[in-house]
Amino acid sequence: MKTIKYIILSLFLVVSITSCSDFLDKEPNGELTPETYFNNENELNSFLLGVYSPLMQEFFYGSYYPLYIAGGDDLTFYQRSTAYTSILCANANSGTADITTFWRVLYEGINRANMLLEGADKNPEISSTAREKVKAQALFLRSFYYFHLIQGWGDVPFKLESTKSVEGLSIPRTNKQVIYDQIITDIETAIPLLSRADELNPISAEGKSTGHMGTISQTAAQGILARIYLFRAGEHYRDNLPADANVPKYFERAKHWAEQVKLSKLHDLTPSYSRVFLDLSEDKYNSSGMRESMWEAEEAGNRVNSPNYSAGRIGNTIGFGSTQDYSASDTYKNEIGMKNPGYSYRFAYASLKLYEMYEKAKDTERGNWNIAPYEYNYGTSPGAGQPAPVIGRIYYDGKRPDGLTSVDGMPCTDYTATQSVNKTRCAAKYRREHEVVAPKNKNYTPINFPILRYSDVLLMLAEAENEINGPTTLAYECINEVRDRAGLKTPLSGLSPEEFRDAVKDERAMELCFEGLRRWDLIRWGEFYSKMQDMVNYTSREGWNSGHRYAANYYKVTPNYVYFPIPDWEISTNKAITQNTGW
Repeated sequence: MKTIKYIILSLFLVVSITSCSDFLDKEPNGELTPETYFNNENELNSFLLGVYSPLMQEFFYGSYYPLYIAGGDDLTFYQRSTAYTSILCANANSGTADITTFWRVLYEGINRANMLLEGADKNPEISSTAREKVKAQALFLRSFYYFHLIQGWGDVPFKLESTKSVEGLSIPRTNKQVIYDQIITDIETAIPLLSRADELNPISAEGKSTGHMGTISQTAAQGILARIYLFRAGEHYRDNLPADANVPKYFERAKHWAEQVKLSKLHDLTPSYSRVFLDLSEDKYNSSGMRESMWEAEEAGNRVNSPNYSAGRIGNTIGFGSTQDYSASDTYKNEIGMKNPGYSYRFAYASLKLYEMYEKAKDTERGNWNIAPYEYNYGTSPGAGQPAPVIGRIYYDGKRPDGLTSVDGMPCTDYTATQSVNKTRCAAKYRREHEVVAPKNKNYTPINFPILRYSDVLLMLAEAENEINGPTTLAYECINEVRDRAGLKTPLSGLSPEEFRDAVKDERAMELCFEGLRRWDLIRWGEFYSKMQDMVNYTSREGWNSGHRYAANYYKVTPNYVYFPIPDWEISTNKAITQNTGW
């Protein structure tokens, strides 16, 4: 927002990514401005990658957003007794580095989008089709970045032109409803000009998937628009205001756009829940042929034997891996699978509340994937400073699949009953064991992050339909489709609108945990503060690891946590901006 230079990170890094299919197969280099660029279609497309690139950064979907920014909710906690200054640990302030950097990353993406929109028509000899497709993506991405600003901060400085000088940098906050109106209009304008999902991710008659999911498609944009409308429908809760007359319309529009995705018949649920996340680790795109993953933040490379990489740490900071580091071991560094599961800090743990939700629902497939059902069993270190080798898995009580006795030739055994009592375990949705790029870097991974999945769209459609018409056939069809895939074969029926609403809330928790959505769901439902306060007492429940009860402090949010603080950095440079209440 405040920079006066036209800087595109991807233009200064040699990032010719080869591991994440076609989407990131080339990046531009050199120092560029709108006056010297946009001369041909290649330059348009290379600049467009600079508009996408904030999504992949470590401070966005690459790591910090799903963990420290959006991770402060009732389904997870920071697995360290010493708090990290963050929203996640309920000790943030206006100087918190993660919040400041996220703010700057979002405005960086917005400024790049503005630059592209201003320069895309510079050369009329470039085909109008190519120009319109590039501009449509820039319009969408600018709107997407503004939506994240609204979610986090509410009213924010609103610019539809790129920054060209140091003058006029003091910009007051614009009412978030004005910004909503603009970004919704822009996304609706962009949708018909975007590529179809089957163009970006073709599926052959044999079910073979090709292409990628890093580019925004028509249906992905429709799904995101449904997400925007649902959050807008709940804005009155965080502002402690009565619902205004527009709220029913917002639910209607959310239903419309989610239903457009369903009616397109371009997306379906992957038969196996775990396969969605295995694909993210294995550098595959909807390998089942169902296109459940609708939009991903692309990560690539290992920072070891390739000069081409991105900055993702999914699986390393949030996810499951080994507590032993094999990246410098001559014996194991080139191994994959169980021999080198990849290092993970395991900062994110699942709360006992989430565990008990799965147990109550008898939801073993999702529960055993999202919450670690086992730990690695280690042998003896071969020497000082050498990592201990993995020699098998030890499963928690009742979690070892029937008949499973070994993986990669290593035995699978069970913990004793005493060791199985503690049910607060690592959030394991993203697993480094399944990475296929070798050697594995200690901290950086090629695991993509799921920005939007079809199961989310189905649950949004079920929710919106219930708010409008109650639990209709359509609402039940959508929620039961998600439940059926999870192995919950008894369909829901006969619920009141209130009971159905609660069922959707639980389903979203069990289906979408650790995907950066729960915090925003609680806020738009008007439940964030109360649910977090409930968790303070939850940490004393039987089954909560007594050694993790420090987490009670991480749930002690104050009511102002429904908004983030405006960063000190912004306040020091923007004399027209004001701070959010309570910060």
